[in-house]
Amino acid sequence: MQRWTNMSFLNMEPVGIRPFLVSVMLRSIYTIGLGPTLILLGAANLCNKIVFLVSFVGNRGTFTRGYRAVIMDISSSHHLFDLVYREETLLNVIKSVTRNGRSIILTAVLALILVYLFSIVGFLFLKDDFIMEVERLKNRTPVADTGTVPTTTLTAMMETCSKDNCTTTIPAIESDEDNDEDGIERTCDTLLMCIVTVLNQGLRNGGGVGDVLRKPSKDEPLFAARVVYDLLFYFIVIIIVLNLIFGVIIDTFADLRSEKQKKEEILKTTCFICGLERDKFDNKTVSFEEHIKSEHSMWHYLYFIVLVRVKDPTEYTGPESYVAQMIVTLTYLVSKWLEIAG
Repeated sequence: MQRWTNMSFLNMEPVGIRPFLVSVMLRSIYTIGLGPTLILLGAANLCNKIVFLVSFVGNRGTFTRGYRAVIMDISSSHHLFDLVYREETLLNVIKSVTRNGRSIILTAVLALILVYLFSIVGFLFLKDDFIMEVERLKNRTPVADTGTVPTTTLTAMMETCSKDNCTTTIPAIESDEDNDEDGIERTCDTLLMCIVTVLNQGLRNGGGVGDVLRKPSKDEPLFAARVVYDLLFYFIVIIIVLNLIFGVIIDTFADLRSEKQKKEEILKTTCFICGLERDKFDNKTVSFEEHIKSEHSMWHYLYFIVLVRVKDPTEYTGPESYVAQMIVTLTYLVSKWLEIAG
């Protein structure tokens, strides 16, 4: 029986830890107040972070590897995103891209369609203008392929020349690298290469794809077509489409910043309970600061909610029963809203 009890205790899941912690926090708020409770929770969170950091550093061998190895450790870089999550300004930078992500994606699709159309025009009519300078890597070939004469051959040549009184100078062997056209390459022989070239070089240059193509002469028959091609790509893709994407991101970030400032302004100039603004108390005997600290202090309402949560329901008064019912209803509605939103 004792063995079965021990096994059941070992297999039991810690389902009551979270409610226990919540009850301890609510009890501490009711007993010592909200301010000291927040200070204790902040100190506990700080200690938890310090313990986590010390344990992580110790397990990764940071004390023995040095600071350079820690900075170059790729596996620990994801912890830096915790700063982005906690800082609202940095989080708004991420939201400026993700909030209107659909508009940005659709605009990017439009840019890809335009690049595809310009690539087709370049492949059909301006294929000879897609000539670019490249830097080829020197091939590392074996010794036998580089033109070096083996040692046995050199010995035989030296012996033959000593008998025939010929010169011992070894003739130079021409390398294949001298015959390569280094620096010039056609990049539009296929439609796929045209698309890659226009997408890669066109979007990364301030003047469009015309900055990297061959500079035509005014006497060529397709000179006017080439000018129109370069100008259309510059105005349509570079100026209009790319600036549309940048404009969506910048406008979203500005809206997020305005929302943040508006929330802060509301908290400073509006009562959290009744919603009256600061200017409503200009000609009153009670100032706005006295109103939010004594008459409608939000912490007093929080204390009352904590009292309702920790008090025995059989000892509720009329207002306490009404508030308890409203809390249950509000909790149910919030849970349903989270299920629908999630």
